[in-house]
Amino acid sequence: MTRLHDLNFFVKLALAFLVMLAAWLVPGWTWGVPLAILAVLFLWLSGTPGFRAYLKGASLLTLLVMASWILNLLIQGMGIGGAVLVALGMAARLITTTAAFFFVMETSTPGSILAACSAARLPPIVTLVLSLTFGMIPMLREDFDRIADAQRARGMEIDDVPLPTRLRFALARGVPLLVQAIRTAHAISLSLSVYGFDLKKKRTTWRNVGLLVEPRLPIKDQKS
Repeated sequence: MTRLHDLNFFVKLALAFLVMLAAWLVPGWTWGVPLAILAVLFLWLSGTPGFRAYLKGASLLTLLVMASWILNLLIQGMGIGGAVLVALGMAARLITTTAAFFFVMETSTPGSILAACSAARLPPIVTLVLSLTFGMIPMLREDFDRIADAQRARGMEIDDVPLPTRLRFALARGVPLLVQAIRTAHAISLSLSVYGFDLKKKRTTWRNVGLLVEPRLPIKDQKS
C-alpha cells in the first residue's frame, strides 16, 4: 500500500476531491458513517504517516461537531433523536473530507509537488502556492509536536490530565507555533531570493513524472 504514496500529486488531489464530493452528496448518516469508517481504515492500511495524531484530532473534531450541532438543533426545536442523527452525518462528512486531504498532505513532499507542477508546466506562482500549502502543514504539525515535547521536558504534565486542561495546554502552544511559522516563512523567502527564484523563468525537473513520481534520481548500472 505504500506504493500509493508515490502517486502523482495531482492524481491524489483529484481522488481526494472525488472522495470529498461523495461524502457531501451521500444522503444522511446511513451512508456517511460507513464512508468515514472506510476513509479512516484506508489511512491505517496505507501506512499514512501521523495516523495516530490524526485519530486524536478526528476524535476531538467529532466531539466538537456533534456537541455544537446537537445544541443548535435542539434550540431550533428538533427532537434529540433527529438532532443526533443530523450531527452524526455532518461529523462523518468532515471526517471523510479531512481523511482524504490528510493522506494527500502527509504523503506528498514539497519536492514531489514541485516535480508534478513542473511536469504539468504550471505557472511558477501556482507551483509555489501548492508546494507551500501542502508542504507547510505537515511541517507545522511537526513543530506542534516538538513544542509539546519541550513542554514535557520542562515538567509540564500534558498527557494524564483532564480534557479541558489538555485543550488549554494545546492552545498555549499556539504562540510559539505562530512565531515558528513566521520564522519559517522568512527563511523560505530568503532561500527563494538566494536561489534566484524568478516568476518569469520556467522550471524544470530531473524526476520522471507520470502516474507515479520518482522519489529519487534514477541511477542505472552501465556496462563497460
